[in-house]
Amino acid sequence: MQRLQGSYSILADRFVCRLFVAAFLVLIALIMLGGYVEGPDDTMRWVTVTDLQEGQGWFDSYQHRLGPGDGTLMHWSRLVDAPISAIHWLSSVVLPPKTALGVTAFVWPILLAGLTLWAFAVTGGGLGGREGAISALVIGVFALKNSGNYDQYSFDHHGLQIMLFASALSFFVLRKDRAHAGWWMGVCLAVSVSIGTESLVQIALIGIFFALDWILSGSGSRRRTLEFSAAIFVTLVLTTLATTSRDSFLYPGCDALTISVAMPTGLAALGLFGAAFLASGWSVWARAGCFLVVGAIVLGLAHTYAPYCLENPIDQMPAAMRAFWLSQITEAQNVTVVIQRHTGEVIALIGIAVFTILAASVFLCASDKKVEYLLLLLLVAVGLILFLYQSRMRIFLSMSMVAVQAQVLRVMFQKYKANGSSLMGVLMIVFVALVSPKTGASIEKRYTALTAPKGGNAASETQEPRRITSCNAENSFEPLRNLAPGMVVVGFDYAPDVLRHTDHSVLAGNYHRNESGLLAQIDLFRSDASEIGPRLAELGVDYIAICKFNPRSEYWSSVSDGKGLPAELIAGPLPEFLEEIEGDEDAAFHIFRVRNG
Repeated sequence: MQRLQGSYSILADRFVCRLFVAAFLVLIALIMLGGYVEGPDDTMRWVTVTDLQEGQGWFDSYQHRLGPGDGTLMHWSRLVDAPISAIHWLSSVVLPPKTALGVTAFVWPILLAGLTLWAFAVTGGGLGGREGAISALVIGVFALKNSGNYDQYSFDHHGLQIMLFASALSFFVLRKDRAHAGWWMGVCLAVSVSIGTESLVQIALIGIFFALDWILSGSGSRRRTLEFSAAIFVTLVLTTLATTSRDSFLYPGCDALTISVAMPTGLAALGLFGAAFLASGWSVWARAGCFLVVGAIVLGLAHTYAPYCLENPIDQMPAAMRAFWLSQITEAQNVTVVIQRHTGEVIALIGIAVFTILAASVFLCASDKKVEYLLLLLLVAVGLILFLYQSRMRIFLSMSMVAVQAQVLRVMFQKYKANGSSLMGVLMIVFVALVSPKTGASIEKRYTALTAPKGGNAASETQEPRRITSCNAENSFEPLRNLAPGMVVVGFDYAPDVLRHTDHSVLAGNYHRNESGLLAQIDLFRSDASEIGPRLAELGVDYIAICKFNPRSEYWSSVSDGKGLPAELIAGPLPEFLEEIEGDEDAAFHIFRVRNG
């Protein structure tokens, strides 16, 4: 395998810079042509931004219209709200409101996608020179498009987390060749922790490898290790002071920038700073001992003051939430559940991950960048384990594989260029196609279509389709919008849409901190309709809205001894404290008003 000599700078390579622009334009075109699906978290993020623009306090992290009482203390960061709000404000200066929203919904994810693609290219160049950077652009374009995190209206914070993760990885690869790479890597990791902790394991792994580099290099890495650890500590302090209220910081959880996360992370950074300052000239074993001492102190502190951070967060949920809410969230399920719904895509992703681990092992043995490839190998392996446990970790697994896959493509291209083999050229195209799990989904879909019995659905195809409005469409909330503001009980999936399109509040949505609202709605949906009157009054519920498309009536009946509120309300008769609000036959929701008294 070819060994690369010298240090490659992507900024000094005009050809690759031009190619980056071209690749970015291709990515934009693919995103625009591919359409989009606005997810519940994207909608809720926009609700949060709108509340901020309409005067909610910067340090007020509550969603006051979600849940009973004063609302729900959200775990989302203003570090995401601020740039989205700024883009929208600038757009609103010259554009009508709806157009300004469309511009914001396009510019924000595209900006993050471009920065992430650039980080991929820098990492590829650091590992494989010009050809590595070009290969990373090819793999990166398709990885970002297939992720779904950079489509229009992708306001959720995961796109920013991915960009920071990819950037931190690029700075790690460049740590020996670029001044202040350690500082910028520390900033990326600390900002990522401040935004959310979904990728905390990957972030910790990158940080540990930076410390490992110090252990192996000693005095040669002293300055960058000091910069790295100082950047983490300073950035955490600044983001805490700039974005976090007292209630948010002291919240007993590990899902955001709370004291339970900031204190161990900050202590680890200070410990590494002290070790690098004092012990860089010591022996490798002495440096390793310092690292172990710092690690033991940090783990001891976390175990003493935040033991829940070292436990499975799902185990800390009330049993009813786990059984009747979390079990219905696809991204929270392990692979045995998800593979039943997305067989081809899941099998493809697992196969790609195993291949990438094997490829990283080969590079680890053959390359002189052993620390880098060992880190990449472990990132993919850990990502695969986390994905098997919870499918929402798919995105971090997919992004972790880009660097290794790009180097595989680089080697294939080098062989193609050396031999001029048409077969190798075809294999390169096949490889680019197969590293996308979407290919597995396409193969499954084609196989299902070919093997499905023909003619079985002829009768249903000739039936007149009902023209019912989708429950996610803006106009489906028009009937609710015409009612006096109040609290609505609606399916968990539609809670953000109610908040966005109306002035109502909702009892519950798909947010784990909305515990009281979730438990109350679960209790209501499992109750007999005739028995819920006092509970509705206690909670302050004014309306119940049942989606005609997806009422999940069968599910709630199956877990409620044959009762189930949605099915009872639709079938009737209604108890005297409820009345159905008459609407268009093709309206998306059945809406019931709670009678006063």
